[in-house]
Amino acid sequence: MAAALLSVVAPNRGLPAARLPRRAASASNAGSGVSSSSFEVTTAHIAKGEVAREWVADVFENVDYELALSSSDAIEASGEYVRREDEDEELRYGEFDMGFFVAVLEACEPLLAEVEGTMDPSGAPGAFVDVGSGRGQIPVLAAALRSWSRCAGLEYVPVLHAIAEQAPTCLEKLAASEAALFDESRAAERLNAMPSFDSPAPLSFARGDMYDAEALTDATRGASMVFMFSTKFAVDRDGRLAVSPMLRPALATGAVVVTVNNELATADGFELVARADGPDGERSGGSTAYVWRAV
Repeated sequence: MAAALLSVVAPNRGLPAARLPRRAASASNAGSGVSSSSFEVTTAHIAKGEVAREWVADVFENVDYELALSSSDAIEASGEYVRREDEDEELRYGEFDMGFFVAVLEACEPLLAEVEGTMDPSGAPGAFVDVGSGRGQIPVLAAALRSWSRCAGLEYVPVLHAIAEQAPTCLEKLAASEAALFDESRAAERLNAMPSFDSPAPLSFARGDMYDAEALTDATRGASMVFMFSTKFAVDRDGRLAVSPMLRPALATGAVVVTVNNELATADGFELVARADGPDGERSGGSTAYVWRAV
């Protein structure tokens, strides 16, 4: 059951006119005059990612897949989501490498400190939002890596959203079971890899279309960081992510956005700050993460 759900390939839902055909991973924003730095994914990041991967797997061991299927079926029966025979590559499910994500978040920390200080004079943390969050693994990991006001996901595919919705309960179940069989060395290893794993940020998940401006704005409210594993996302005729012009108005100035293998448009109000190449189990050449700042 679990294996079947995790290999879901979502169907085409009928692209709105604004969503143009995809191209290969985009080239740099030509003529933007923006320079960016690079950061590295180290063996230490990969090691922490492996610890995180095992912990996240333990979290999702508590998913009730029968309940997820029932919830998904109810959404489809309501007419909110229509399955079609043809498949849309944009909705094909994939998972970002966790060691790579640890490196990305570490590189973003100075930018996050800056924007969070601007958003709230007290320096309270902002929200983390994963757009196209799948079953919710990256929000769960983000919640364990640092303090946030909340960690949220926006996902269109019902069955993936239904799994993600169970993540807060799954976390509680895991914490309870591990408290009963406390392993000090294992807890120390996890705390070293994920400083907030024993007190993760609040999790929430919404089902919606990122190309719906209202859904996108609601999902990213208060975000200091937005993450998009955007390899398969639609791009415009210039090879920039089609969601770019809708995303910028939803964000505070200084907010951090991370895209993968495709770029935002600088003309929409994004500055490319850094980039890095890292592992990707689904791409032979790995992936490239781009770190942007809303300006």
